Amino acid sequence: MHGRVARGMVRGVAITIATLFLVAPAAASGSANQSCSWAFRLSGDQVNAAFPDAAARYWVAELPIPPGFHVEISGQFPHARYISFITYDATSRAIDGIADDEIVPAPGSTNPFVAGARRTALHRSYTVFVRNEVAPAQRAPNTIYTERTGQPTKTSRPTQTALVIYRVYEPDRGLDITGGVGLPNVSAVADNGTQRIDYPSCPDHSLPSTQALTDGLAGAGPGAGNDSVPSTKLGGRNPPVWVRYTNAVNGVANGVLNNGLTGPTPAWPPVSSATNLVPSGGFYENINNAYMTAFVSSSFGDVVVFHAKAPSTPRTYDGEKRMGTGQLRYWSMCSNTSTTQYLACVKDDDVPLDPRRYYTIVISTAANRPQTATTACGITWLPKGPMPSAPIILRNMLPAPTFKQAIQNASQGTEQQTLGPYYPQGRYFDHAADFDKWVAANGGCGHFAWPGG
Repeated sequence: MHGRVARGMVRGVAITIATLFLVAPAAASGSANQSCSWAFRLSGDQVNAAFPDAAARYWVAELPIPPGFHVEISGQFPHARYISFITYDATSRAIDGIADDEIVPAPGSTNPFVAGARRTALHRSYTVFVRNEVAPAQRAPNTIYTERTGQPTKTSRPTQTALVIYRVYEPDRGLDITGGVGLPNVSAVADNGTQRIDYPSCPDHSLPSTQALTDGLAGAGPGAGNDSVPSTKLGGRNPPVWVRYTNAVNGVANGVLNNGLTGPTPAWPPVSSATNLVPSGGFYENINNAYMTAFVSSSFGDVVVFHAKAPSTPRTYDGEKRMGTGQLRYWSMCSNTSTTQYLACVKDDDVPLDPRRYYTIVISTAANRPQTATTACGITWLPKGPMPSAPIILRNMLPAPTFKQAIQNASQGTEQQTLGPYYPQGRYFDHAADFDKWVAANGGCGHFAWPGG
């Protein structure tokens, strides 16, 4: 049953996205021009689906590639933290992709995403190629493919199309969502060079804003109470348990079975093992990210708090002149709904850290937000939303080879051991007032120190 549920969720997201290819051109609402190839974007204020990140924008294109042709995507490197181009199959699983620092710039241009590169370089052109082929052992530069050896079930090659998502994470302060350079142009080009078909420019296909819906969900949920209602122990574990994401079926099973009633035994362990045999991916995952999910539940208290050491990252948002390095390129934590929307996210440079580089993040309904859960007190807050249980997602992007505590190096069952101090330890509180008293007893607002160091 759980496999059918998971497939239904993935299919529902895929159908929603596929439908938007048909309706987006008719929903033009802006005067800015862009290539007609980019049918719509995923984001909290547009299509909030497939667990997006609030700091990212995802532009989606379904590109026909006739026999004897390939696609060329040409643009300017944006002023941002990260970009990528990734191909997907019909079930929302990633096939192939290329990250920003892997793209060779055009002659005379600079790739500002390479460590140490000048981020303000004037000449910043690139071209990425999309080929309807199985990726060869010797890959062509700047090229992504519609099938990979060893993963023949992940393909769009028989349809002669490529579903491509272009991501831009965290444009620099004051710039638009494209990082100040607009969207790249797209052309279908004959392999022998005799034909070139440029996708025309057309009005911005932005859909009506859904930000009010996202904000409404984030602000919903009951206040304190339900003390007399027996806990079902469903919807999460106490303390919360983080699980490395492997595929959509396993992710849904985690939400359904990994709880205080069926989690330790008997249901979750065998189902986890069985679902991990399913091919990896789903929910239009980013191949440069690894994810962990913890389900938090009001069954255990109105407030849950997470505490962990923060990995270091580049500080691009405020316009650092040269591309920095860090243990990760980017990290974030998001609260979500099980219907794949995000409620809110906090990214690495939003989160106040203590002198030891540890963060404290509180999650509750807006009505149950503790008074001390503010950045002024050194504590970050995320909304839990209207449902009793909410999935919380932690992202790690592009870890440095020397950073062994990244999610990328964990497998299911080794998350806490692998991440060590970077694993978010969780604790529940019955009420917001209980959390505030605990903060007061451990240094108070602005001086809070997690007990035990």
